[in-house]
Amino acid sequence: MDLQNLWYERRVASAPWFASNASSTYNYAQLHLAQSFVNYLTGRTRVPTFKSKGRSESFTLTGGSTRLVDSHHVRLSRVDDVKTYESMRKFYRHLERGSARIVSATVIERRGKYTLAFTAEMNRVIPAPRPPERVVGIDVGLTTLYTGATPDGAQVLSVANPRHYQRHQARLARAQRMASRRRGPRKGGAPSNRWRRANQRAQNVHADITNARKDLIHETTTMLAKSYDRIVVEGNSTSRAC
Repeated sequence: MDLQNLWYERRVASAPWFASNASSTYNYAQLHLAQSFVNYLTGRTRVPTFKSKGRSESFTLTGGSTRLVDSHHVRLSRVDDVKTYESMRKFYRHLERGSARIVSATVIERRGKYTLAFTAEMNRVIPAPRPPERVVGIDVGLTTLYTGATPDGAQVLSVANPRHYQRHQARLARAQRMASRRRGPRKGGAPSNRWRRANQRAQNVHADITNARKDLIHETTTMLAKSYDRIVVEGNSTSRAC
């Protein structure tokens, strides 16, 4: 609250552009800054550093500043309607029925691509817990991404390593060669626009590799959680049951 009051006192002189953004954007920024100072004073993290523009761009809006127009459009305060790449049909139906509400929405920009993440409260029916019946042991490898076996030793899972980096290696090398031939950033001079475009193409390849890896991890963990009641993973010294 002290940070918020200080912001109200000095925002006109320090940031005359403040009216172009939603008020909840600054409220969340102050909340995150206050938590960073608490973490620093308790010895959990280092002293907070200045978050400059252009580095890990993101902002958060409250639920009152965000609403879904339909299953493919979301309205953000001070931004207007934005079309989403993925369908939000199920989430939109929950909002229409009143079984869910938006608490906040965070917009994140990485490598020229924007992601919208919702924090929501939803009424859902949680299934009754069952006794552990289906058990599987998971072993992670190199040539094989992971293998799974039942307690009696029968192998039930075997997934080959997709090698996302090797699949994109030729495309990445070509993009990096193009960027190396352009006039990049140097001391006392800004990079050329052609270098920016070429570097963006290389960054897009890195983003595709990262997203493919994350997608595979999410698909794997979801499949295992839905198919088995107890999952045993081998650690450095002992096995851990999940």
